Amino acid sequence: MIKKLRRRIVLINMLLIGAVILTIIVIVNVNNYSNSVNMMERGMNQVFDKNGRDFFDTPHEQQNQITPDSAFPIKDDFKPDDENRDGKRKFGNDTPIQISSYVIVDIDEDGNIVSKTENDLTIDSETLEKCVKAALKNSRGFGQVMDEGLMYLKKSDLSHSKIILADNSFIFSNLRTSIIISALMLTAAMAVIFLISLWLSGLAVKPVKRAWEQQKQFVADASHELKTPLTVILANNNIMMSHKESTVADEHQWLESTEEEANHMKKLIDNMLFLAKSDAGETKVQLSEVNFSEITEGCALNFEPVAFEKEIMIDTDIMSDVTLDGDATQLNQLAHILVDNAVKYADRGTNVTIRLQKHGDSVEFSVNNIGTPISKEDAEHIFDRFYRAEKSRTTKGYGLGLSIAQRITESMNGKISVESNKENGTTFTVKF
Repeated sequence: MIKKLRRRIVLINMLLIGAVILTIIVIVNVNNYSNSVNMMERGMNQVFDKNGRDFFDTPHEQQNQITPDSAFPIKDDFKPDDENRDGKRKFGNDTPIQISSYVIVDIDEDGNIVSKTENDLTIDSETLEKCVKAALKNSRGFGQVMDEGLMYLKKSDLSHSKIILADNSFIFSNLRTSIIISALMLTAAMAVIFLISLWLSGLAVKPVKRAWEQQKQFVADASHELKTPLTVILANNNIMMSHKESTVADEHQWLESTEEEANHMKKLIDNMLFLAKSDAGETKVQLSEVNFSEITEGCALNFEPVAFEKEIMIDTDIMSDVTLDGDATQLNQLAHILVDNAVKYADRGTNVTIRLQKHGDSVEFSVNNIGTPISKEDAEHIFDRFYRAEKSRTTKGYGLGLSIAQRITESMNGKISVESNKENGTTFTVKF
């Protein structure tokens, strides 16, 4: 699933970015082609301004009278400001393409070719007639004859028309070169994007991969923990079923064992439900002003008999009347979990120290015991569900207590941490 998700992320990323880059490339190439055509048109206008006027035999006044199909009226309105230092007419900010190869054709009012002037460009009669017909047929004064690789500029007065034909093959040659370069750039860009996407997808799926592995581990551990009490319950039931003539008193041992395992299983399921509801955001925290000092003192008192059996002393350093906004039930559960762990894993004959202090607006609750220190590797996973260090596998428990403690702390905007070493023992600290 993780590999499939990663491939999908890479594919979507490449498609989106590739589409954007391709769109930009298309726009740039279309714009370059359009600019080349416009500059070609300006260059042909420049050629006509220099050469085309001499072909008109009509009076100067008639040159401004344009037939309906003319798109470029003839004007004799050049001014010094319209010329640059070389005497060439300006056409906007773009420099027109200098055209040195062209043919100028004089057309009468019947569409016949009257004369032609060739300048470094030779066009056979058949091609010339085809281009002239295409130019006359088109209402626009400027266009292309794609089949022949020529561009034309048409200008007319009342009696006849002038058509300039020029080779435009270099425009398409430049366009092909631009497209090839763009294709190479797109290929290189997509290769780079693929590598970056592959790297980013790895980072993106890390939390998903970790959550997926934790989920699988959670299911495996939960199944294992549930299997043990169920096995005991079924075994006890089989034993009692085999003693059909026995009374309840005779089977009291097996009934107690069954009840104990059922209670353990119920506790495990309750803890799992708590974490599941917390993950789904369904755990409601009833915030109110809680006297945390009373909760801590009561918890310490409850564990004194258990500690006494292990020859452990419980020391308390609890500031009186420490209050905070929280859920009384969950705070009691938090204190119970931490003190229970401290007593459970403390060495015989040592002390468990419970502290509660308030510093300004901050409340700090800590529980310390002296025992086998938690390794750095175990400390990184100590709050994971069902996680227990190998040393504690023989201890009765499910490895959910610290996960619940962490979730309770975070639900009240607190932070829980652990420090463990041989000199000072293990200390769990909660700060609100």
